[in-house]
Amino acid sequence: MTPTAFGADGEARVVFYLFAASDRKEADAARDVLRRADVTYVDLRPLGANAPGDDVLTGTATTTALVNIVTALRHLFRYGIAVRVTGPTDVVVQSDSRIGHGQVVVRGPRHDVLAEDAGALRSALDGPLTQMVPDPAPLPYPPSVLFHGYQSAELAAEATRLARVFTDPDFISGADPTGTVLDDPEMLADVSSRPRNLLDLLLLAYGLSRTDGGDHRVRDPRLPGPDAVRRVAATVEVFVQPSTDPESRVLARSLADGRQGFVIGLPPRVAELMANISWALPALLAIPGTEAFGTSELASGTTDGGRRWADIDATVASYLRSWRPPRAATLLPPRPLIPMAMPQDESRYGPGDPYMVFDACTLFLIARELTPILEGRYGGGAEPPLAPFTAGLPREMRLGTHADCAAYVHTMNALILGAGEDGPFVPDFDNIRRYFHHGRPGRLRRTRQREERARREAGVVLACLNRTTEAVLSYYAVVDMLAALARARRDGDLARRLEAIGGRREAVCRYMLWVKEHALPEDWGLRTRLVGEEDGWERAWEYVRHVQRHLVPSLVDPSD
Repeated sequence: MTPTAFGADGEARVVFYLFAASDRKEADAARDVLRRADVTYVDLRPLGANAPGDDVLTGTATTTALVNIVTALRHLFRYGIAVRVTGPTDVVVQSDSRIGHGQVVVRGPRHDVLAEDAGALRSALDGPLTQMVPDPAPLPYPPSVLFHGYQSAELAAEATRLARVFTDPDFISGADPTGTVLDDPEMLADVSSRPRNLLDLLLLAYGLSRTDGGDHRVRDPRLPGPDAVRRVAATVEVFVQPSTDPESRVLARSLADGRQGFVIGLPPRVAELMANISWALPALLAIPGTEAFGTSELASGTTDGGRRWADIDATVASYLRSWRPPRAATLLPPRPLIPMAMPQDESRYGPGDPYMVFDACTLFLIARELTPILEGRYGGGAEPPLAPFTAGLPREMRLGTHADCAAYVHTMNALILGAGEDGPFVPDFDNIRRYFHHGRPGRLRRTRQREERARREAGVVLACLNRTTEAVLSYYAVVDMLAALARARRDGDLARRLEAIGGRREAVCRYMLWVKEHALPEDWGLRTRLVGEEDGWERAWEYVRHVQRHLVPSLVDPSD
């Protein structure tokens, strides 16, 4: 993974990351150009994965060779090409709909340079490449807390590097006007520290959850075992994509010891918008019994539906407006509805804890990409069976629905485990079954203590269940909103991918209702499905349709 600074001819070499759309045949054209240039490359798309958006081809080349490659591709891509220097030796080449066909633009943190020919492109690249400060070796990365002894430093440093590769300069200029986040690898690694801790919780939840190994014909599910968890912990990392890209992704990297590593990239704007919608869902759903889990004003029922929608509209619009902004545009910061810090007098995992909402949303985004890795679906081997309830769906929809349903359970378990103050929280469900009731307290002091523990632990697991369910609902709401915005902005490729995800919603919702009505009451001894819940979910989709029909058109410039 470490680039060679100079080739045999003495010319400086760079590591390129070439983004090419497979659904527009750009990826095939890029591979052909690389082969004719005799440049070796690897595809970061995992074998067997239906990854979103562009293929990412990476390799090492001299600056001259890279210039010739870009020059050859300029008329083969639908849009113009943006070239960015993201590190001392790293160069990103990417088609950009905001650049005219046949043009090549070298994008910088403050201004762009139009490269009219190969000589101008070479000159525009040489400056940034020679001015970059060398990276520390290895690059800093957020350490694993629960699996520190098994974490791959090689893969973790690569995650920090990929965070720079997937950076959108326009997003950075809006989110961090100083631009220091790209100059300081420590700061870039710190951005991914919380998701890295949440990945640990998902791996722990996987290790403590009985599994059929992806084969639903197995009658006696078993625990994966510590060795299986350690193997995954050594080959999976996560990073935050500093951009407005709405799609999460999995990238594959071969490690020095021959193992296959995977890096999960998360879209921060999607996670934030999910958290805001999740925070407002109790008000949108209006389900009896959910008031304790939402915002104090919105969930109180003191405002009418139109006013609640208007309050939420302002927040949703502020996030949608910041998606793929025009070059050098002045961006107004989003207007979050959810508190960005813990409110005074609120406690962790309490009804007004915003961090729990953020964690649930981020956990679900990670879990839906982690599930195929846990099940061994990448690598070209025999594919494990899919869940029977997905039968009859097209194959790609089956795979996505299966992953999202599994992610629902993984997220719930990880959120529960994270509720502990001094370590993982493992509820005593036997105690809950016996002592959680709404009758008169027991007479004996020991009985009352057990009843109090049962109430406390039942409250935690029910809160985790509610927040997880809200996270899944908010994910599909955000996907539907962004699909409508992409369609309105004439980005048909992205719109189709997002609409395909949205097409899974009904199947996933049916699965969640089944889990809440049948699986959890049996496992937990608690009633987890609420009366009127399904009708409440339909009210949430009414709001999504309102955004698609009324809010999105108001955010699109007719000249776009």
